[in-house]
Amino acid sequence: MKFRNRTLYSLLICAGLLPGVAAAASLPDVMRNCDSQSALAAIRAGADVNAQQPDGTTPLLWAVYCVDYDAAAELLARGAKPDVRNSLGATALAEAVNLADQKLVGLLLKAKADPNLGTEEGQTPLMLAARTGSLPIVEMLVDAGAKVNAREKTRDQTPLMWAIGTGSAAVVDYLVKHKAEVDVRAAVNDWGNQITSEPRAQYRPSGGLTPLLYATRFGCVDCVKSLLKGGADINRPTPDGVTPLMNALDNLQWDVAAFLLDQGANPHLTDWWGRNALYVAIDMRSFSPRFAAGAANLGAEGNAPREVKEALDLARRLLDMGVNPNVQLVMHRPGRGGNQGRFTDDQLTTGATPLLRAALSHDREAVELLLSRGALIDLPNVMGVTPFMAAAGLGLSPRDTRGAYGPDAQDRALAVLPVLLKAGADVNSRVTDTSSRTAIIARPSSMTNRQGQTALFGAINWGWSRVVKYLLDNGARTDIVDAAGKTIQDAMKGGAGGRDFRAVDEIPTLISRSGQS
Repeated sequence: MKFRNRTLYSLLICAGLLPGVAAAASLPDVMRNCDSQSALAAIRAGADVNAQQPDGTTPLLWAVYCVDYDAAAELLARGAKPDVRNSLGATALAEAVNLADQKLVGLLLKAKADPNLGTEEGQTPLMLAARTGSLPIVEMLVDAGAKVNAREKTRDQTPLMWAIGTGSAAVVDYLVKHKAEVDVRAAVNDWGNQITSEPRAQYRPSGGLTPLLYATRFGCVDCVKSLLKGGADINRPTPDGVTPLMNALDNLQWDVAAFLLDQGANPHLTDWWGRNALYVAIDMRSFSPRFAAGAANLGAEGNAPREVKEALDLARRLLDMGVNPNVQLVMHRPGRGGNQGRFTDDQLTTGATPLLRAALSHDREAVELLLSRGALIDLPNVMGVTPFMAAAGLGLSPRDTRGAYGPDAQDRALAVLPVLLKAGADVNSRVTDTSSRTAIIARPSSMTNRQGQTALFGAINWGWSRVVKYLLDNGARTDIVDAAGKTIQDAMKGGAGGRDFRAVDEIPTLISRSGQS
């Protein structure tokens, strides 16, 4: 039997009067077609307005999904229950909020839909509204009794955090003015000690962000302003000690960092790894994500990171405020190329300073700035690697997200090495420790068996012939034997440790002509 009249067809289905069609064909099955005329006819014919499909979806939920105002109003007028959840935890109100449809939300709230009924994970309609950024809907929900400090169960996040996550400054301001907690902390991952097959420290993000930390990460200046007006602690850090100021710098949010300093943020605090705001500013001036080709900080070659002016301006401002230029890391900072357990920034380990960091990426302007403000020229990391040695290539890796690599690496190295040498760097300074327990914990594989080596070993390993010549011309010794008995001759054959050895024919000639060996 073929029916051309869809309304009649729907009525007959709901009444169970079509031959061969089970009476179980219900109103939700009609509603899902988003045919308002058929839906209204079925409703008015007496179909069960609270019938559910196997997954729990009701006619009202379908009406909202179809943005069918007439059907939704008719269903509610005939007793449709607004708070039924389907198997995915969705309710009609949640769906209406997701659609940012004020009329549907108004209909449901007028019908006494529960503004606090969330999913099984605790995601409430107000959280969804905060995420969409619809201030009118947020206002409607709060007026109806939505709890502004509700927490979802997965990460303990609040509606305020959800609003910040999408940069909804107007919603943030409204929630703060309606007593949203501004210093609440999201769930903290209190990772237990993990036994691994290697001695190097491993890292997992700890979470525990506050609304202000979310705002500084996302770069929402207006959100930051509202939070501070609402009493947020401007220095409240992550569980790892990362302050909002450091967090802004760490996420390249220069305007936010400058604003926080204007508002009195403490620039002298250090985090769990020993970084202060100055270290982070220098660090992020030339950072480029390991796996993000085309990212904002990549230079024209796609390898060498470009140098960010705003970061240097902030570093200068921090130094003017008396921030310590010789702060040293107390532990290896995790790599920024993703959530990596193994670190890739080989020299940025215990003892690393802002100057070593700047030298590592051959950032001449930053090196000059730090030296002019009292940075100690030969202050090494825990293995004894000095800024000069790092600039010459000792212990570097092409995996290093902050390292000295790329087609113009030698040019950049030769721009920085004279600055360091003029400031008094020791061209023959040696790696002091890669074998003690302390050093092993901090040591990357590129530094295995490098104890006793000098900057010249590093330049040779990379095949940087012009850097080798510069070092030789400025007094680099070729008679040094490292702790394992390896010589410069071993280094020229790739037998003195390290990774990524590159043989260059010119280097043995340069060594021979130096007259030292």
